[in-house]
Amino acid sequence: MPQDPLAGDNGYLWPALIKLSGGAFAHIQGLNFLYPGTIYLVLRTWADLRAISVIQHLLGLVAGALFLASWARLADFFPRPRLNRVAHEAIGLWGAAIYLLSNGPVLFEMQIQSDSVCMFFEILTIWLIVQFFYYRVVSPNVRKTVIYGTGGAISALLLASLKPSFTLMALFAVAPVIWLILNAKGNFTGKVVFLGISVSIILAVTLTEHYLRRNDQTVKMFLPETLFAIHAKIIHAQMAADVKNGRTSSYSREWLRVARDDLEGEIQRTHDLYPQKFPLLGFEPDLLMSGADPLLNRWRRQLGDEGFLRFLHYWYWHSVVRRPLAFAQKIVSQLGVFYSTKCPAFSIYKKLPLSSWAYAASFSWLSHPQSLRLLAMVPAASDFLERTKKLRFTNINIPQDKRIRMWNIYCARTYLAILLVSVPLAVCFLLRRSKSEESKWPAFFVIFFYSANFGNVFGISVVHTMEVPRYSTVQFIGALFAQFWAIRWLLEIALMGLDNIKVATFWSFNPKPTRRRVD
Repeated sequence: MPQDPLAGDNGYLWPALIKLSGGAFAHIQGLNFLYPGTIYLVLRTWADLRAISVIQHLLGLVAGALFLASWARLADFFPRPRLNRVAHEAIGLWGAAIYLLSNGPVLFEMQIQSDSVCMFFEILTIWLIVQFFYYRVVSPNVRKTVIYGTGGAISALLLASLKPSFTLMALFAVAPVIWLILNAKGNFTGKVVFLGISVSIILAVTLTEHYLRRNDQTVKMFLPETLFAIHAKIIHAQMAADVKNGRTSSYSREWLRVARDDLEGEIQRTHDLYPQKFPLLGFEPDLLMSGADPLLNRWRRQLGDEGFLRFLHYWYWHSVVRRPLAFAQKIVSQLGVFYSTKCPAFSIYKKLPLSSWAYAASFSWLSHPQSLRLLAMVPAASDFLERTKKLRFTNINIPQDKRIRMWNIYCARTYLAILLVSVPLAVCFLLRRSKSEESKWPAFFVIFFYSANFGNVFGISVVHTMEVPRYSTVQFIGALFAQFWAIRWLLEIALMGLDNIKVATFWSFNPKPTRRRVD
């Protein structure tokens, strides 16, 4: 399989090419500087774009090792495990094998975009936080608790910076760490170290990002445009109601009527072009923002930058206030994309074509006039373009073993069912007063791991749409780990129940002798 990476959004590759060709490192398309900056360092070091996919494949292998390390450590949270250690490790080994041998992560690791390293940072965050809880609860060690807690907080920050959709997941992951460290008795030095390192890195990343994005005009417009485009149907309905009732705010009724009609026409046009692409939204939102003279660009020219920005803010929030049920319904329907009887996080394809699909799309991105100019100025990039051009016509696929594919299908179909069984049971287990604190930690981790995925899915469902496949696929390792841990915990509960039945049966046939009272 070729190691040439797959080009995508220009904002990830262009900054490195601009810098390598003698220009200044640029902040493009509102994308965080961390991943483009890493691409620049890789190309500066190796001068070959194939190094990008090689490094990302290596991170994928490390992610598999972290999966196993996290799994092995979790065994120590069972005070008296019913399932022996060999069986526990075997379950974790199979979960790691599913991740490493699935073709979905391999395809992600070949792409020049931040998604390609998100799975690594997901499992790194999980491992660091599991280690934190181990040294906080099972084998108390103040120094290691602070080290792993700080590492978990930094890893979660980097993940959220690389891909903002992981922000809620990062908050869910770090919140208990912050709470336990800051509320621990004593250890003033550890608290200072944790806050000092964490805050310093947060400030360094934030200030660097703020400095680099100061000339990126996309930053101001990207989120408001995205929110408007994704919720265009709801906003159109509110526009129509306001025009009908004569509530046109600071816009003339005639202009607003034309804007309403134009928006309705664009929504219908995009639906007619791609009727199956976004079945829940009912239209293709990207075409409102991009393509040949999109509607939002026309409004921007008519209103000016500041007026257009006020327009976007006003109509989004005005619609939220006036139509909260419509927004809630949209969020619930988007949650249903992921939490369905066929969870899209799992890789269910027998093979993924690289030549006719991935490399063809990559070459299309690279053929942009400005991309061609930048590629021509960097020798390694010119070679990359030529190789990509040839790879379009080769018959290259990423296969997936039949057994791995069947397990992916099984996981996809049972993800929701196992969640609905394990999470309520884990909550009940945590709330039972008769249970010791040590025995509750495995149940806590069931909720903790599932909450990581939920934070991501909920954030995307509010802001965007889960109908974009990569928003689900990028959560593969987190979803797989959560599901396998839920299965492991349910097995422990089942074995515990069997032991209780055996004990009850024994005593029913062998009652304790009653002691006779001696007067």
